[in-house]
Amino acid sequence: METRDNVLIRVKDLKKYYNRGAIKALDGITVDINKGDVMAVIGPSGSGKSTFLRSLNLLEQPTGGNIEFDGVDITKKKIPGPDGRMVRMNIDIHRQKMGMVFQHFNLFPHKTILDNMTLAPMKVKNIPRGQAEEKALQLLDRVGLKDRASAYPIQLSGGQKQRVAIVRALAMEPEVMLFDEPTSALDPAMVGEVLDVMKELAQAGMTMICVTHEMGFAREVGNRVLFLADGRLLEQGPPSEMFDHPQNARLQDFLSKVL
Repeated sequence: METRDNVLIRVKDLKKYYNRGAIKALDGITVDINKGDVMAVIGPSGSGKSTFLRSLNLLEQPTGGNIEFDGVDITKKKIPGPDGRMVRMNIDIHRQKMGMVFQHFNLFPHKTILDNMTLAPMKVKNIPRGQAEEKALQLLDRVGLKDRASAYPIQLSGGQKQRVAIVRALAMEPEVMLFDEPTSALDPAMVGEVLDVMKELAQAGMTMICVTHEMGFAREVGNRVLFLADGRLLEQGPPSEMFDHPQNARLQDFLSKVL
């Protein structure tokens, strides 16, 4: 039994409907995400995986339900302040604690890699340029790209761009990293270099939630797997149980097609 203190994100009955409820992208998801979890979110296309991930930092506004992050319900417009009085909930403060990596790298094409890395720390956290650049170079060195700091995104391969996107998110020192199919836009030859960076992050203890089609990664690196279909969480558990002894018929069918 996990203690409450270990829960980083608590999702309760999360719903996201479109067209006045005709489309149920998320239909009552309840799950706790614990500190240090490496959670792989799998399921067929259109199952709600990306909507679930984007809802965690309110890039998608939920139709119903609650999301508690660090004990704060970020779906509320007002929350108790330090003195107990109700104050406006500032989602930007919480988004700073959540690094997000998308399918398409979202790098600024007119800025160098170093400028892409330092923009948010300097603008959002008011970190001095010298300090931000030092941290950025350390992170680029960590993923083998320090020598490309003065290059522009167009000069990098897809795998290199995605590695930059990952360490750009890390430059904000987040508590959790959200990955939305980070390898799906890459050539197969480049997938491994991105997954290696994610594996290193997992081994270092970073809390990670990864929407992925890479079943090998989910089995090898994840400590928990969520299976979504039709906007519902149909099964969850350790990779060994989910892949070797799936209980839900939809999961059995899904795995028979992807493994």
